[in-house]
Amino acid sequence: METHVDGAYNFARWLTGGSDEAEDLVHDALARALAHWNQYTPGTQMKSWLFTIVRRTFLNRLRRGKYEVNSSEYPENEELLTMESQGADPMRLPIGLLRRDLDAALGTLPEAQRSLVLLADLEELSLEEIAGVMEIPVGTVKSRLWRARHLLRQKLAGYEEA
Repeated sequence: METHVDGAYNFARWLTGGSDEAEDLVHDALARALAHWNQYTPGTQMKSWLFTIVRRTFLNRLRRGKYEVNSSEYPENEELLTMESQGADPMRLPIGLLRRDLDAALGTLPEAQRSLVLLADLEELSLEEIAGVMEIPVGTVKSRLWRARHLLRQKLAGYEEA
């Protein structure tokens, strides 16, 4: 399980928008995972199982009003915030600026779409694993992932035009 903790933290950080909240979320999720270890099925993907627990814990906290997700607080490099990216050639922009804009675009997606993109493209889970984490059919994963990526392309259209 410890090999998946970094990935779980990254996923939690994206969900919560902050490192302190992410640490707290992962801590609670790991405690739940250990408490319910007997429910893990050997031979299945432990990473998917852990990510499911992280997401469920996040959704439970969100429902209880523990915190609000603010898209302006998503992980980003503070030094890069002062740099101007308007009108610049995207192929010459520092990777940090591209990352910042991608982070901001991801932050505007609804939680379910953001989770799909993160699980597929950042954590590289298979469609079947994502379906398990999100508790939806594989076909639904495919269509929702397509829609989420389409929205991201629209939000980042300025990079294609530059």
